Amino acid sequence: MMGGRVVFLLEGTGLYGGVKVVLQQAELLAEQGLDVTVVAKEARPSWYSLKVEFRKVPSFSPVFLPSADLTVATFWTTVEPALSIPWGRKVHYCQGFEGHYAQGTEVEPSILKTYALPIPTWVVNPSLGNLLEARFGRPTFLLPPPLDPFFRPKRRKPEPRGMPRVLVMGSFDFQWKGVATALQAVLIMRSRGLPVELWRISQFPLTQEERRLLQPDRYFESLTPHQTAQVVRQCDLLLAPSWEEGFGLPLLEAMASGVPAVASDIDAFRFLAGGVVPLVPPKDPYALAEAAMDLLQSPSRWRAVREAGLERAKEFSRLEAARRIREAVCWVFEGTFEGDKGANVGAI
Repeated sequence: MMGGRVVFLLEGTGLYGGVKVVLQQAELLAEQGLDVTVVAKEARPSWYSLKVEFRKVPSFSPVFLPSADLTVATFWTTVEPALSIPWGRKVHYCQGFEGHYAQGTEVEPSILKTYALPIPTWVVNPSLGNLLEARFGRPTFLLPPPLDPFFRPKRRKPEPRGMPRVLVMGSFDFQWKGVATALQAVLIMRSRGLPVELWRISQFPLTQEERRLLQPDRYFESLTPHQTAQVVRQCDLLLAPSWEEGFGLPLLEAMASGVPAVASDIDAFRFLAGGVVPLVPPKDPYALAEAAMDLLQSPSRWRAVREAGLERAKEFSRLEAARRIREAVCWVFEGTFEGDKGANVGAI
């Protein structure tokens, strides 16, 4: 189908990693000769220099949408609108099962109903594909995010600084990001005699609740991808303490920047960095602190994790991502998913 028209339905255009991934995938398809349009109910993102056509619409009713050979739903709320379109093929690009974040809420039944709808699905990690196959009978194709080329290593002395800069990314209010666990780990490191600077990146302003737990030494708010890459390269270690992730883009971007990391032992991080960075039990600040101190106090260990991360990040290069999304589109158009018996076609 290479040469056709593709429309991505994007619920919002806020500064989130999942939005960036959709925009990057749209650009990759456009670079391969497809006519690509991103359609959203919000304004064109000012924080991202988008290189494909963008259209703001009042709703995802077919009367407002351009015709397409392929329509890509990118959030659970866009799946039903995509399936209601009377033209072309449809696929759901799933970066995480939203039902995990909505358990016990009033929207959970709607999410489960949506996931029961029959639609081929691209997923960002194998465990997500296994979940959707087992629970909802969906055929899936593994399509991890591309690595943003802004994230690359900086020439530097091959060891941590005397006062290491420890980076924690994500919103404090999104509890599953585990930011509070990371801040507690920093307090533990300091109490054990390791002076570290805490650097924070978030889409949102610093909250009083976070400030009461631990005041960051540096706090960066609403950075563009290019600005984020510049900050990441200046740090010595990333703490990735999430207990729920679809993929874990900050971890990939840190590895590509030559910044070692310690992460939670969850499915997404095992896929992305298993055997590369130390993985510790989620919600355990003591384990997080101990693993971080082990790296920061051992230059040889720190260098080994740095080099392993750089090597692993190459598997998510833009060139590799372009190949995979081309295969993902062919998978939908050739209809091979209709005979798939298991999840994760296209597994790495």
